Amino acid sequence: MRRPTAATARAVLVALAAIAAAAGPRAASSSSQQSPAAPGVSFDLVVVDRDGRVPEQIKPGDVTVSVDGRPRRVLSVRRISRGPGAVTDAASRQARAAGLLSFGAEPVRNVILVVDQAGLVRGEERAAVTAALALLDRLGMADRLAVVLLPFPADQMLSLATEQPVAREMLARTAGQLDPAMFAKADDPAILAGANPLASDPDRLREAEPMPAAAPPPAMREPEVSPQTGSLNDLTGLLEAIRTVPGRKVVALFTAGLANPPPAQVSNVAAAAIAARAAIYVFAMPGPRDDRGLTLQMAPLETLARATGGSLLSPGRNPERAVGRTVAELAACFVVELEPAPADADNRRRPLRVEVAGRGLSVRAPAWLLPSADPGDQPALAPSPAPGPDPVSPAEPAGAAARPARPAEAPSAREAELQLAMARLVDYVEAYERQYSGLVAEEEFRQSSRGTNARLRSDYLLVKPEKSSTWVSFRDVYEVDGVAVRDRDDRLKRLFLEPGANISAQLQAIQDESARYNVGIVQRNINVPLFLLRFLQAENRPRFRFRLAGKRSVAGVEAWRIEFEERVFPTIITDIQGRDVDAKGWFLVDEVTGAIVETALKIEENGSTGEIVVSFRHDPALGMWVPAEMKETYRTLTQRSLAGVPRLEPVVEGTARYSNYRRFQVKVEEKVVIPK
Repeated sequence: MRRPTAATARAVLVALAAIAAAAGPRAASSSSQQSPAAPGVSFDLVVVDRDGRVPEQIKPGDVTVSVDGRPRRVLSVRRISRGPGAVTDAASRQARAAGLLSFGAEPVRNVILVVDQAGLVRGEERAAVTAALALLDRLGMADRLAVVLLPFPADQMLSLATEQPVAREMLARTAGQLDPAMFAKADDPAILAGANPLASDPDRLREAEPMPAAAPPPAMREPEVSPQTGSLNDLTGLLEAIRTVPGRKVVALFTAGLANPPPAQVSNVAAAAIAARAAIYVFAMPGPRDDRGLTLQMAPLETLARATGGSLLSPGRNPERAVGRTVAELAACFVVELEPAPADADNRRRPLRVEVAGRGLSVRAPAWLLPSADPGDQPALAPSPAPGPDPVSPAEPAGAAARPARPAEAPSAREAELQLAMARLVDYVEAYERQYSGLVAEEEFRQSSRGTNARLRSDYLLVKPEKSSTWVSFRDVYEVDGVAVRDRDDRLKRLFLEPGANISAQLQAIQDESARYNVGIVQRNINVPLFLLRFLQAENRPRFRFRLAGKRSVAGVEAWRIEFEERVFPTIITDIQGRDVDAKGWFLVDEVTGAIVETALKIEENGSTGEIVVSFRHDPALGMWVPAEMKETYRTLTQRSLAGVPRLEPVVEGTARYSNYRRFQVKVEEKVVIPK
């Protein structure tokens, strides 16, 4: 069974935002002294119910706002879908609301993980690293992220990027700076934790005044600043630097606490976050709480988080649970637009209080109203048609005249969930192909067919030949039954360095080469683990009917089961004579990230059947899901029963396992070298 030349794939380019952050000991300054690029009288509001879910809608009349103790009229409330599938989710909600409410989308989130090394005990960094990795695992592949270790080196550049390996490498460098021996020093005034007003009255932060700037230190002399004070200064500098980055930001701070920080300094950090449109989520790590020599306080950090519209979480022994609540909250927020007032122009911190009507709702909003840049959310456009039955009639040729367009109808709740599931899946695949294309894996493939066995060892890649926009799976067999393949170098050179002008022929040659050593009577080149990604390309999705078929827990995640069935001819897969072969199967898709955790393909041809099931695993070093195992089985009708009744018997079986994933870069040289 063969498949024709693959359709064109879309590529996604992600810009990297390079940010230089001032660091080192310095006096904190109020971030409200800087003017944003696009001031506006709006703020982000997070509302969750008792189960941690964001409400479907909030109307302007549901929100009561006071600024400086005076009521302020709410002009509008806009619900913003965030993260994977956000654009489709916002569009379907807009259609169901029939124009009565306003919606928008933030498809790419900016997430910065900050580890306060000054607040971690040396040798006990594992809890912080584990919690941070758990958060990375639940982010979308298109989310821009970075990891910052405090204190922040003066020469460090911060890059927000979609690839996770660099962020994970940075986390691996985490080193706690609290010496365990210092806990016995009960009389050290630098570390004694005295009474802090924020611990007993968190709302005092609203009225706290900015910390006055310190006098310049004498020349050639470093100012005396405790490690924790320096960390807060660095955090303020980081927040002021990212203020120029478009969009809202999420700052996840991992720390064991602060040793009696001045309220005014905590106030400066909160104000810098609000001006940058950043919400701080504090993850409380284990640390000394009742030690005579040092007591790290979480109350000031809880106040800091609340002041920015974030929250304090205690991961404990189950960081996945705390991370799950946070990620669910990051799936949506509301933008509240207020009636402007003349006093808004003076850039002064104005205490902000917000209430939302409804039982069992938790409300998180900034402590002050400060000018901030517009987050740049995408408007909700008309939703795409739900992937229902027969998007194009099988009887119609592909180039048939288009039917008159029908007015868009609001999708049902079931259709809306399918649209969200498909949107997250498609967003994931578009980013996945780009990131996976830099990987190579070792494949050990054992095949058997009627007494014939083969053990293939190969390198497996996802490649995009020059002048082509199509990603193609490539199995580079280098050993068959323990014997090295002799012509490997010449083969790779012909495929990749001498492509010629016929791209279609080159793509077909790559596919044929991947099937060169298959055994059995079934001729096939579809037995590669990422083959089904082709079905999700924009030009191929209309060929299929998709439907939700329940949910299940697999590989530690809650996953949608999305079933598909091909409904358009000619089909993507054909037999050796070029006849159509219908395809059906399913994807198991992580509800949160859209990641594929399992795929299945089923085909039938003249009474014979084929099935290919691929299971994926999460690779912690790469920060992505990769194929773990592929099983293929082909059965044909035989008359082996005593009654002469035909039945299906296996004629080809195979199991492939994948390991040793590593990254590589392609260079145009006289040789094609795949790294080991």
